[in-house]
Amino acid sequence: MIRFAWTALILWFATAPSTAAPPQWIVVTAPAFRKAVEPLCQHRKKQGFHVVVVQTTDVLRADDLRAGDGRKLCEYVHKLCRQYKGSSSILLVGAIEAGRLADAETKVLPLLSGTVGRMKDQPSDCGYGCLEGGKPPTIAVGRFPAHSEEEARAMTAKTLEYEDARHPGEWRRRLTILAGVPAYNPFVDRLVESLAMARLARLSPMWSGRAIYSNPQSRFTLPDTQLHERAERYVRDGQAFTLYLGHSNPAGLYGGGARYLDRADWSRLKIERGKGIFFTFGCNGCQLKGNEGEGYGVAAMRNADGPAAVVGSHGICFASMVQLAADGFFESTLAKTPPERLGDSWLAILNGLARGKIDDFTYRLLDTVDGDKNIPQATQRREHLEMFVLLGDPALRLPRMASDFELIVEKSIVAGDKLVVRGTVPQRLSEARIRLTLERTVDSLPDDLETVPNASRGDSKARDRILLANHDRANRFVLVERKAKVEGGTFQATIDAPAKLPWSRLLLRVHAATDSEEGTVVQSLEVKSKSTARQRGKQP
Repeated sequence: MIRFAWTALILWFATAPSTAAPPQWIVVTAPAFRKAVEPLCQHRKKQGFHVVVVQTTDVLRADDLRAGDGRKLCEYVHKLCRQYKGSSSILLVGAIEAGRLADAETKVLPLLSGTVGRMKDQPSDCGYGCLEGGKPPTIAVGRFPAHSEEEARAMTAKTLEYEDARHPGEWRRRLTILAGVPAYNPFVDRLVESLAMARLARLSPMWSGRAIYSNPQSRFTLPDTQLHERAERYVRDGQAFTLYLGHSNPAGLYGGGARYLDRADWSRLKIERGKGIFFTFGCNGCQLKGNEGEGYGVAAMRNADGPAAVVGSHGICFASMVQLAADGFFESTLAKTPPERLGDSWLAILNGLARGKIDDFTYRLLDTVDGDKNIPQATQRREHLEMFVLLGDPALRLPRMASDFELIVEKSIVAGDKLVVRGTVPQRLSEARIRLTLERTVDSLPDDLETVPNASRGDSKARDRILLANHDRANRFVLVERKAKVEGGTFQATIDAPAKLPWSRLLLRVHAATDSEEGTVVQSLEVKSKSTARQRGKQP
């Protein structure tokens, strides 16, 4: 009997579900900023993280800090990650270099040095996430590049505000794309835009957005005189993600001869709600130090009213590698349900650089116009792994949009007909306001674009008017809007389809919101001709 009891107990332990260790969040901070990040430490503990706080002076001596030597600190953090049974992420809080800082030993958190190609001996945080030398990072590492306690408090506050936002709003599912003129040649410019549109076609229909593409060939372009104002307005409006694709230097985005957004703009713009994450895939966007100063992405991160986090490149990045990085982000975050934490998106970008696929034709073409054929592709990938940097907390929780209510609606739509939409909502949305929109897809063409006059002919004011009108049409995806109310947990609305529907597919978006709760369901609808609809209706 005793033997049977022991056997049963052993089997129970062997088959009982194991309790996974909570994620570990390591914050490595310069002593001057320890108090500034304490609210974030408490917040992470409440979220269930295993929080470990390391001060630079616990590991490094004053001469290590003055010399900017972070190797011992890196080894110590790696040891913490290896010893822990669960997953880890790392937030570094401290100035990039001593410079003219007073009491620099209390404010600096040393960078590491790059090891590959053009990044050799260049500043990089990549090594903090590489537990195995020579292999891609496996730990998500971010940095608050604070010079002062005030800046560290502001970055902490931005992170908490982004996670604690309770008010419903379009920003949670909005994507803002800013793109600069490629300026390669007409053929390559068209290829670049086609690659971008192919990415947009893979977007989850949950996302809405708007775009600026500073390229006269594009329907998303703007008159030069409108570029700066419109770009700044879009960012100020708030969004979950802002993406920049195009040329840049540390001073700002490239708009050809027009002013786009520069370092000064990013340092002072004020985003009221939806500070979002800024991903810049332009050269030197997150330059950590150099002759031209810090990049505009660093300025954006230091801005108390700017983005909650920034991802960008310290150095000159190549077009083919940017495509790999962007594909990693799109596939992990925008083509499906976003991950819970920013670190997962960040690691997907790095995984795209390390292992992403690119066909030989596209690689060679992009590398010819914006790369270096003398640098092997394998080396380029490793360079860019060390080149890209995350400014912000990798444990930052990304905004989620619940889809927990049901729709009853036909799967197709006919021009000029009525579409009846019924739905059932959960208790939390029992008093919600319902907004229904019928939309064309993000990769579709509007049906009312005007022909743009040649720049060398006609009235420049008339041309600018048409460019601006086409830009607005290109970013206007909603065809019809209706509103409804929830009664007894259900709602119903009728949408009159436009008389003209030149697209093969439309989206029905239904958004339900109270003052504190919201949810969205999106249904894809096939556009049918009236004759096809009649024939199907006659079938038994």
